[in-house]
Amino acid sequence: MFNRPRLAVRKLACATGAMAIVALLGPAAAQAAKLTLGNGDQVSGEILDLKDQTLRLKSPLFGEVKIPWSQVAELRSDEGVRIRLADGTELQGQLVLQPDGKVVVAQGAAPARDLERADVALLNPPVADNATKYSGHATLGGTFNRGNSRDDALNLDAELVARAPTNRYTLNAESHEAKSTGVTTTSNRLLSGQYDRFLTPKDYLFVNAKAQTDKQADLTLRSTLGAGYGRQFFETDVKKLSAEAGLSYVNENYDLAANKSFPALSLGLNYEQKFFDNRLVLFNKTDVSVSLSNTQDTLLKNKFGFRVPIANGLNLSTQLNISYDHSPPLGVKKTDTNVVVGVGYAF
Repeated sequence: MFNRPRLAVRKLACATGAMAIVALLGPAAAQAAKLTLGNGDQVSGEILDLKDQTLRLKSPLFGEVKIPWSQVAELRSDEGVRIRLADGTELQGQLVLQPDGKVVVAQGAAPARDLERADVALLNPPVADNATKYSGHATLGGTFNRGNSRDDALNLDAELVARAPTNRYTLNAESHEAKSTGVTTTSNRLLSGQYDRFLTPKDYLFVNAKAQTDKQADLTLRSTLGAGYGRQFFETDVKKLSAEAGLSYVNENYDLAANKSFPALSLGLNYEQKFFDNRLVLFNKTDVSVSLSNTQDTLLKNKFGFRVPIANGLNLSTQLNISYDHSPPLGVKKTDTNVVVGVGYAF
């Protein structure tokens, strides 16, 4: 409220003459925090919080007041203030700041803590929500033609995420199957899992595992184990964006072609954003693996699309899947594309 310290001090000086009025406001005022500024002015009220070296106080006379922490010479809080120290320790009790900079925290029956002013980082910090939150989606699409032509196609794409403050678990599954006049034209599946350990709210380390099959590409099984570093740029209800870099080991088993395996540099990008008041969800997921022994062994998988929410978690979904293998077996095309239109559910 007061951007200039001089203005804040001038206005707070009015509290000196109003202390008698505050004393008449009843038991709530009697239990409020009381502080003394460096110039001797006093004010009382409810401590809202201390962050960014600014103390926010709710005064019965002035409403919300912002006071630079450096201008507070003495402070006696109520008994329910929560205190976070510079080392991350959290206490709860009555905080008393003395003129010499010493701080005493009385914790009821527990022994009082003697601290220095510099030890106090936050007052009444946001309460951490340590509960694991689950989110995910599943999309199902297909075609079934009977008559002059006999074609069947079934596409499934699903993801489940379990997110805690310092941990995240992600499980993905894909299946694309198609037949035309009884002949299989598409048959590929992918299953992957990843664990992320957050070092900070934005930085994390990860380990993952993937298993993929593609009958039409002669691929019996491609298994990948990887680990690396990730950066979570955004993670809100509206926008999510993360990027990853790491090392992996890829093992490919083929039905006819020679098997091969190689260490690889792995890169990843994951993006999702809601537009038009959540009426449109745009998403993109990209994974790239480049062999460290032969750059011809480069793999790319990209999933791009959008969802249009209908009601109660249901949505219409359209996505384009692109798989690229720079060095496929003889007779197999490098690029595979698949457009999936279906009905989905997200939570």
